[in-house]
Amino acid sequence: MEFLQRDDGMLVLQEVGDKEPLVTICFADKIKEMLGQENLQMIGQHMIQAAIATFMQKQMNQYHAHVFDEKPKRFS
Repeated sequence: MEFLQRDDGMLVLQEVGDKEPLVTICFADKIKEMLGQENLQMIGQHMIQAAIATFMQKQMNQYHAHVFDEKPKRFS
């Protein structure tokens, strides 16, 4: 995976060597002026990290719920 800024200013997450983005982030001009161009990449990275962390936590919660809901095959 690579996270980069295209020539049009859009931030994209895509597989290396693939031009089809998996995620795109586009900030309004007003936000770009307010935050500064140098901060947009960092903010975009944090947005992607938060999304991945949230997804992973959801997956773990579902896994643990499934494991703990199963009735044991035998008791020791």
